Amino acid sequence: MKISVILFLLILCVAACGCVVPTPAAILPAVSPTVTPSTGTSNASIPDITGRWSGQTIGHVQGSGFFSHDAGIYTITGQQGYAFAGYKEYLKPDGNTYYENFSGAMTPDGDLIFADSVIGYSLGRLTGPDSMELLYGEDGPGARAFIQFFTRETQQQKREE
Repeated sequence: MKISVILFLLILCVAACGCVVPTPAAILPAVSPTVTPSTGTSNASIPDITGRWSGQTIGHVQGSGFFSHDAGIYTITGQQGYAFAGYKEYLKPDGNTYYENFSGAMTPDGDLIFADSVIGYSLGRLTGPDSMELLYGEDGPGARAFIQFFTRETQQQKREE
């Protein structure tokens, strides 16, 4: 009799354990309640990063060596939520200025990615409301890597020009 009671209790425990299933909300990853899935934008303030950004570039190009200049410019012409687009102007070691369009995106924490070349990307972050740092890299025979420190042109600077 004692064995049958213990066996019965053991079967009840096993059956009860199988009935405890977390709710679907507990299974799914946590999603911030401020994010609107249909637009990907947040109710929180998304920084407006449109404008002309310029600053110092420091880097190295295989076959050309080290370089540094203040001629790099990224102009962000449009932004929708966390996505943005524009064009960049940059000085190559040959002394000529080149132009390329870019597409970009940022995280709510201010991390940035620019798809700004056919073979390279810029990754970086906003370091303030009017400053950012970007790292650029390419591989291959003319591999290059550099860092850029940009500040956004203010309305006062535009009036002074």
